[in-house]
Amino acid sequence: MATAARAHTEHGGANDRAGLGRSGEALLDALRRRLLSGRADGALGDGADVELLADRMVAALPAVKHEADALIGPFYDTPTLAAWRGVTRQALSKATAKRDLIGLKIGDGSLVYPSFQFGASGAPLPNLRQVLALIDPDRIDPWGSALWLNTVADEFGGTTAAQALRDGRVEQVLAAARRAAHAWAADA
Repeated sequence: MATAARAHTEHGGANDRAGLGRSGEALLDALRRRLLSGRADGALGDGADVELLADRMVAALPAVKHEADALIGPFYDTPTLAAWRGVTRQALSKATAKRDLIGLKIGDGSLVYPSFQFGASGAPLPNLRQVLALIDPDRIDPWGSALWLNTVADEFGGTTAAQALRDGRVEQVLAAARRAAHAWAADA
């Protein structure tokens, strides 16, 4: 059986990969490099459930297509994010209510979660609650908050407020959030 699977991979793999597109090919290549570098040795012992590992890896991919993908996305839906992070839907709802996560309502009334707010391990953006309390204290515009966090700005050295938070530049982001909130209040 293992020989048949290996033959399929060696001979049929190219055909299987043909429909992936550039991003899918790049993802497979990046995964292959990491596996070959030994980064997954501990997870891939002889008894490893590779199907389960593959399911968890795919669950980590944001899958919701939305017109705001270029600005804020890609996005996770609730079931996918819950599976990837290993939490319940209720836990996501609670984290969103506490403003530890940004959940954005879309046309059908469901929530989507912008992927920029999660690190590679699924850890949420640090200090998000404090930033959101400054830029949108009345919870009027979560889409605007997400856009502000994910827009490249000179004040963050050509990166985003979200990346600055990840880099530990909390005070810089909080100061910028205060300035943005004051500017928006003056325009209102």
